[in-house]
Amino acid sequence: MEEHPKHWKATLLGEEFWKDAHAWNQPIHESIDSNIDNPQETPLHQRFPFNLLEAGPVPPSSNSSSGNEPILAGQRSRRRRRFSVDASSLTPIAPARVLELSRRTRSQSRSRSRSHTRSDSMARSPSITSLSSQSNSRLRCMLNRLTSWWKDRPAPLPLIFEDQATPESPLMDFRGGATWDRLSSDRRVLGIDVFWPVDFDDEDAEGQKPELAMLEVNQLAPLCIFHHLHSLKITGMMQSYQKYIWQAAWINTELEELELGMVFPPRIIKSNTGNWPYIKGGWKLSEIQEAEPIYHGDGTGTLDPNLGQGEYLDKMMIEKSKILAMSTNSTRHRLSIKVLTLTGFVVDADPFLHWFDPFRFKTIHFKDYCVDAGFYLPEEMSGVSVDFSPEVQERATTGRRVDLVEEMKILDLKDGKVVRRRDFGQGQQSQTQTHSKSTHPKSASWGCQVE
Repeated sequence: MEEHPKHWKATLLGEEFWKDAHAWNQPIHESIDSNIDNPQETPLHQRFPFNLLEAGPVPPSSNSSSGNEPILAGQRSRRRRRFSVDASSLTPIAPARVLELSRRTRSQSRSRSRSHTRSDSMARSPSITSLSSQSNSRLRCMLNRLTSWWKDRPAPLPLIFEDQATPESPLMDFRGGATWDRLSSDRRVLGIDVFWPVDFDDEDAEGQKPELAMLEVNQLAPLCIFHHLHSLKITGMMQSYQKYIWQAAWINTELEELELGMVFPPRIIKSNTGNWPYIKGGWKLSEIQEAEPIYHGDGTGTLDPNLGQGEYLDKMMIEKSKILAMSTNSTRHRLSIKVLTLTGFVVDADPFLHWFDPFRFKTIHFKDYCVDAGFYLPEEMSGVSVDFSPEVQERATTGRRVDLVEEMKILDLKDGKVVRRRDFGQGQQSQTQTHSKSTHPKSASWGCQVE
């Protein structure tokens, strides 16, 4: 924080808050590191959070034999219940006292016998018998209902195997809901693709084309039940889910690999952004190591609408998620991520300067359609490797008129191979001759291509 005070003052809660939070979180941060780096040195029952209470003297117990012997924490006080009494230690009782006790005992026994007789007669009465039969019928009814529910209950969904739903083999068309119950919460790797494919050739009863649908943001909230992830991959995103992605990244203090992929590339308004290049081909990492703090988001993980449309690596969203995670879980000072892979993101430097650990962060992969909105790495991250695609296939944004007669070609195919290429005009002239001749079943003249 001392190295980049301007940037920390520009955070959502300010520099002073994060200084206090850093001091408060220091013991937790150290305990996480010690438990992960040396998992076998300390027994489980002595690790966080079981070691929060330090051993120390405890006030003497009233049951202690001497009355002034302290019991230390961690030691078990062994007390034996006495099942026999030493007769020599008893004080003699006077004969008159014995006579009094015997009379009291006989009177109590008589009263007990009378009460048992009254209770037996009440149990035999018709009103009590009817009540008993009614309660029995109710119990039988409840048992029948429970039995019926148990027989008709839906069968539990099978768990998804550990070698499925991984970054190498992600779970496609992820729908959330009950699918979360099929994923074991102690998984170390998780890979899902949330894109919902739509067949636009299908029509409903009214002849309407299906609309593009996507997974609701709240359907990704159960991602935070995982606490042991080392690798997480979420692709096929058509809207921002950073609200829960970064909260899960903070909770999983051993997360080392994170990959996020969008379906659509960002659309930038050049008149408002200036020169924001794609991170591809001849792009070069900026040599600056310090700049003024900037923010291009709208607070939800997406780009400011005045600058364009697209997913933005949002430092404010990472900060909000940090606060939520700190309130319910143990977190590090900074993210534990070592390798970050992005597709279709607008990226600047501030998220890395604030929330990525320079001693752990190793590599960032920029895949297709990532945009440089002021990205650089601070001096303490000079050893981080930055990889990007050599080329990104540009999508067509303009069109032109085509002269079919002059530019269209006719291809003759045989066994799936082009055996002849002709101009469209030449094909029109020889069309009559072509139809008059017999054609081999695997030979045909079809298709067109604009060159």
